[in-house]
Amino acid sequence: MATEELRRAHLNLVDSSRQFFELDPGAAIEAEPGWLFGAGSATHPVISNGAFRRDDGVDAGDFIARAKEFFAARDRRFSVWVKGGQPEDGDLVAAAEAAGFEAVYQMPEMVLEERPELPDLDPDTELLKLESLEQAPDFWRVAIESYADIGFPPEIFSGYTNHAGLLAENVAAFIAYLDGEPVSIALTIVSDAVAGIYWVGSRKQARGRGLGRAVTTAATVAGFDLGANVASLQASPMGKPIYLAMGYEVAFDYRMFISPES
Repeated sequence: MATEELRRAHLNLVDSSRQFFELDPGAAIEAEPGWLFGAGSATHPVISNGAFRRDDGVDAGDFIARAKEFFAARDRRFSVWVKGGQPEDGDLVAAAEAAGFEAVYQMPEMVLEERPELPDLDPDTELLKLESLEQAPDFWRVAIESYADIGFPPEIFSGYTNHAGLLAENVAAFIAYLDGEPVSIALTIVSDAVAGIYWVGSRKQARGRGLGRAVTTAATVAGFDLGANVASLQASPMGKPIYLAMGYEVAFDYRMFISPES
């Protein structure tokens, strides 16, 4: 994939993260041309408290120093997202390590340039686009239960109460129901002509039925319909085989660095 498309995919992650912070009325956000800092209601240093360098030209040491100041004022540890293996982020790796940050997690950045085909669903399942605020609790219920299996505490999602953000013009969220119960979710946020796919998850009773692929496909197709020319996601170990089967390809690995104890 071209360097410009990968740059746009990263910008989508940054801009989508800002929209997720905006779902939390208690979040503090500093969104500048060169970076994004977001501190959510939850104190967990992953997802709820994150720093993203938007412009690779921003000095890495200055970025780390500014992030430390922002989160120290809120007595928070936080994560820094780094494009692993990408030469433009080599300085950020060095700055994070020099500041005592620890690399704790790695996830593949995956991209898809062609619109996928929607799969057939079993008669006892139903796939719906989120169209009203009343559906939002079902969405976050699935997120809490499905992401608990990879170590995400429920408080990561507890601040997401500004449900109107799920109905934004550049967002399309989907819920799959099994016998009337919400069991699988995914959403897309479109920016920079990229369909970012986020919060793909399935509750245990729904796994192995193809619903994860179904909601991911629905979100991907919706992203293309909203004007994207490429889809992008960061894969968990559980999700990666599904995305590969859909035609997604690994572009690079994001590395997550966590700030040291104060």
